[in-house]
Amino acid sequence: MRDVSKALVGAILVFAAYYLGLFAVNIMALPIPGALVGLLILLGILFIFPKLETHTARFVTLPLKHMSLLFVPAVLALSIYWVDIYENLLAITIAIFVTTSLSLGFTAWFAQKLFCSKQHKESHSSQVGRELE
Repeated sequence: MRDVSKALVGAILVFAAYYLGLFAVNIMALPIPGALVGLLILLGILFIFPKLETHTARFVTLPLKHMSLLFVPAVLALSIYWVDIYENLLAITIAIFVTTSLSLGFTAWFAQKLFCSKQHKESHSSQVGRELE
């Protein structure tokens, strides 16, 4: 029963963040999807209240396990728009490669900065420890 109540709290949290995001986008006429704003709201809530993470994780585990089923309609819809895709194939291909390259490059640069700063802190703390001895 306790797991069900945790999942229920997680469901309420996820749906509340989703609908708050939709509401915010409609009220402020933002040019971004409401679901994305909802995810940012959920992220903010989880940063403020980290204990809610277990409740949210309990709820979202089942849908995430079966996420591949959600891609079936999108893949089938591809056949409906095949003419449009074929007409814009060069632009789509360039966009995919450019955005993928930029995001991978940024991720690699950011990870390198994180790892270098961590190694620098560890080496600095070990030197300070040796000086104290």
